[in-house]
Amino acid sequence: MTKRVQGGATLVELMIAMTLALLLSGAAAMIAVNSKSVFRANASIARLQDNARFALDSLSRDMRMAGFNGCVGGGSPPSSKLNAGGFQYTYSSGLLGFHAVGATWTPALDSSISGLTPAPLAGTDVMTVRTVSGGPIGLTAAMASSTGALTVDAASGLALGDIVMAANCSSSVAFEITADPSLGSVAHAAGGPAPGNASADLGVNFGTDASLYRLVTHTYYVAPSVLQPGTDSLWLYSVPNHAGTANPQEIVEGVQNIALLYGEDTDADGVPNRYVTADAIGVWSNVVAVRAQLLMQTVQNNLATSAQPYTFNGVSTTPTDLRMRIVLNSTISVRNRNP
Repeated sequence: MTKRVQGGATLVELMIAMTLALLLSGAAAMIAVNSKSVFRANASIARLQDNARFALDSLSRDMRMAGFNGCVGGGSPPSSKLNAGGFQYTYSSGLLGFHAVGATWTPALDSSISGLTPAPLAGTDVMTVRTVSGGPIGLTAAMASSTGALTVDAASGLALGDIVMAANCSSSVAFEITADPSLGSVAHAAGGPAPGNASADLGVNFGTDASLYRLVTHTYYVAPSVLQPGTDSLWLYSVPNHAGTANPQEIVEGVQNIALLYGEDTDADGVPNRYVTADAIGVWSNVVAVRAQLLMQTVQNNLATSAQPYTFNGVSTTPTDLRMRIVLNSTISVRNRNP
């Protein structure tokens, strides 16, 4: 008769197996959590870098074209047929900055900027650029007289109330379109929607060697974000607002601060002799370059394990949050100068 011996795991062996299984499960869970945190941080940093590049591209594009005056060049600003429309319609000056000094700015912000909603954030620089929007629109026929309409393609995209500049290589004139140009006839009668024209006479009979350009005043500033409450963004205020979008418009999230230094050419050789803040500029028409510094922060908090110190505009700071930050610098050439 064969004696059967019953085998199995002892209680100790079961406890050891359960302990090992728990350890392995915990390790796997920790790896998964850490991987998710790393992925979240990397995705936030990548988004932050993309936003920074877009912000610099937007600033660079407008600054390079500040004070554009057709092939007349920057030697003289366009003559204006507009009624006095205030700061936003002063196309004789292509670039103007406002340096933050505590809760104020020097030069003082125009009321059309300080009254915006949201308003510029204290301690951040503000910059206004007057430039063109879109490409040239060629005249298809010569003007009959200096008070006559300008003829363009009916599909030009121009609209009643647009502020435009007519320019050839010897003259440039800014005026407002006072009638629907969708049939290809651009009128510029005295009056019209605000600011309107002071005179219908452009003083020049433009021919087919001339083009029309939409004029626009862009103001860049930092203000609290509407899309991501609790953070700040770069905002753009456009006059006129050709795009038909909300105005001002939140264009880049995660911009915590902006500092601008202007390269002033004091000996007319086209090279900056000094870089200074807006409050120290002697003659704005002598500005030939701008150094822009952006402080970017992630929209998401709690990405870092401890507060990450940063240095912006020469000041080192340790934040109270756990956001990631980067500081970008770019020097941008201003191609056009108005006297």
